[in-house]
Parts: sequence; C-alpha cells; structure tokens
Amino acid sequence: MREQIWSKHDVAIVGVGTTRQGAHPGVSPYELALEAIEAALADAGIDDRTRIDGMITARQLDGSGIDPLDVSRLLGIAPRVTGYLDYGTGGFSNQYGAMLIATGVCDIVVCAFARNPPGALEAFSGAATYDADIGLVNAAAASAFGWTQHMARYGTDEATLGRVVVTARKFAAMNPIAAWQESLSLEEYLAQPYVIKPLRSLDIVKVTAGGVALIMARSDIARDLRKKPVYLHAVGRQQTPDIGEQDHFLCRGMRSAAAQVYGAAGMSPADIDVLLVSDASTVAIPLTLENYGFCEEGASANFIASGAIGPGGALPVNPHGGQLSEGYLVGWLHHAEMVRQLRGECGARQVPGAKVAQYTTTGRFREDYLSSIYVAD
Repeated sequence: MREQIWSKHDVAIVGVGTTRQGAHPGVSPYELALEAIEAALADAGIDDRTRIDGMITARQLDGSGIDPLDVSRLLGIAPRVTGYLDYGTGGFSNQYGAMLIATGVCDIVVCAFARNPPGALEAFSGAATYDADIGLVNAAAASAFGWTQHMARYGTDEATLGRVVVTARKFAAMNPIAAWQESLSLEEYLAQPYVIKPLRSLDIVKVTAGGVALIMARSDIARDLRKKPVYLHAVGRQQTPDIGEQDHFLCRGMRSAAAQVYGAAGMSPADIDVLLVSDASTVAIPLTLENYGFCEEGASANFIASGAIGPGGALPVNPHGGQLSEGYLVGWLHHAEMVRQLRGECGARQVPGAKVAQYTTTGRFREDYLSSIYVAD
C-alpha cells in the first residue's frame, strides 16, 4: 500500500453548507457563496472567522464562479493563501485545500463554489468544444458514444440509463434543497425524444444556480469543533488524453484511479458504504460501477435493474439525487452529501451505518479521473 500524506487522518472536513439548488433570479454568485459559507461556519461551530487561513474557490469554462480574494474581502478575513482552479470540480478543489493543510501551510481552509448562470434549470451543461473538427461541441456527445459502444459490446440497453434517472429522482424527493423533486417513471423517460442518440434530455445535466462550502481543518483542530470530523483517507488520479484508444469512451482511465485509491486506502469496493459519482450524464453511473469494480465488466445493467444503487440498495449511489436531480455544481454538492451521510444527518435518505464513502469523477471532458475515499471519525 502506497502511503499518502493524509493516510494518518491528518485532514478532516469539519463543516458543510449549501443553498437551495435551482434558479435564483437576481441573486449574485457571491451572495450564494456567502450564504453557503456562513452555514458551513455555523455547522462547524467556528465563531471567529479570522481563524480561516486558506480560501479556495473555482471558476468554470464559461467564466462563472467566484474569486477567492473577493470572497475573503466580503467575509472580512485575510487568509494566508487564496487560490482557485479553472474548471475546479469538487474533488480537485478539495484536494487542493487538503494539501495546504497536510503540508502545514494552513490550519483551516474554506473551499467554496457558487454560480448563477443564465439558463438555470433549462440549459444543458457541457457546452464546450470537445472536438471541433468532427462537430462535438458538448461533452455529452462522448457519453453518447460510450453508451452506444457499451450496448453493442455487452447487449445493454437505453432502459438502464432511464433507471439511473428514476433512481436519482427517488432520492431527490427526500432532499429539500434538490432542484428536481418530481417523481419520474421509466415509461415517462423512454417517451422523451433523443438529444443525441441514445441520450435523451433527462440523461444530460442542466445548469443550476446555488452555492456550497466545505471547511477543512487539521485533525487536532477538528476534534475540538462542533461536529464529528470526516477524514480524507486516500485519493487516486489518472489523466487519459489519448482519444485514439479503442475503449476511450468507456472511461478505462477510471481503472488506474481505482487501483490507486483502493491501494492507498487498503480497501476494496466491498468496503464502500455509499458512492458519490459526478454524474454529468447518466452514462457515468454504469461506467463507474464497472470500472471501479462494484460489478463485473458489462454487468452494470443488471446491477442497476436489481435496485442496488437506489434507496435501501446494497450500494446507494448519489443519495442526494446527484447532478441529475439535486443540482449541477460540478461535484461540490457530492462532498456536502458525503459528509452528511457519514455523520448520519440525512433523514429519510440516510444510508444506514455509513462509515466509508467514495467520490469519483467521470473525466469526460478534461479526461482527468479522480477518486477519493473519506471515512467517519
């Protein structure tokens, strides 16, 4: 097992805060960010905000997001370190914050993201050039290619993707901040027209407005705060830029990230109680289940049809509704849910006895796969 810098539980998430997801007409991203940060500070029991010595934010490809210096000024703090990542999805930004703590640069770091993009609740995400030479101008096209290849190779079908959406809606119905809480049947899903075959509108996440904040701290500080700490235990990452590889659209780069994170954690898929998948499209769920070893290659359709990923299932996936139903804040909301699940705070959607949670990215657009495992104190 390769030891990572936080393998001795040196870094913990100590507070989380989220806003309602959906549409926020006339509200600035900074107002949403401050609402989430204030909630996270209260959650952690940190009354003196000047204790924050790191501020990490993120910006998206369309320029939306928040600036860490501006957020710090609005909070009235002067942190040692501020920074942001371009296209800083939740896993990467939180890893950045954890590194600052694990290396002794900072003691308490806020990681926050908020945006209020045009077209909230209606516009598709992923509207960025994937490969202009062949006309791919939305990352969902790569997902469509991937599931087409999967169906041809393994005999799977479009209903599998529908079951993913239906499951997400079942969870979202139990989540008061979710943008889409309406029930959905498989028949209603299959009746929808294609956007890019085999994907329908419900398969591709839509942009939403909202904010989320996580507060990270050293373990000795974490133990003295209000809530039970949730520790970063291991990470894995893999870059796979070669789109010429035959199985590229099946996201095989996940397998390297899986080997790294399980090796560093000293765990296997059987140890995971709840799985959080950055679901920019429904295709992310079955490919993650297979590539991370939760089921055999080609067996995700049966695994999903069995109800394993839904409420009361053997491996609940995205019990907040995920990006497909709660809201699309590029993986940040998954981390808030993960913390709340490991604390046992999720009410009707709580996964019983959850002690170990795993987060994975799908790597679809930037081809950068990441997975992280967190454990309850």
